[in-house]
Amino acid sequence: MAMSDRYQRVALERITELTSEIRELESRLAREVARAGFHNATWSQIGGALGVTSQSAHRRFRYQNYNAVTGTSWFAPPLPLS
Repeated sequence: MAMSDRYQRVALERITELTSEIRELESRLAREVARAGFHNATWSQIGGALGVTSQSAHRRFRYQNYNAVTGTSWFAPPLPLS
């Protein structure tokens, strides 16, 4: 195996690992945003913590829900009207 092939394989494996980590962090972030909202944090406060505007935070996380009993979070957009 050529040295370049080995470096390519290692880089691709690392990309796969990092992508998995990003997905896990995104999931944890969504859960914490939903939890903050459940505990009456405003979109302005959440946006400030995220480093974005309240509108941007609301647009991204408005359909994220949180269950305080189980500590779980889920994405539930409204059903279409028609």
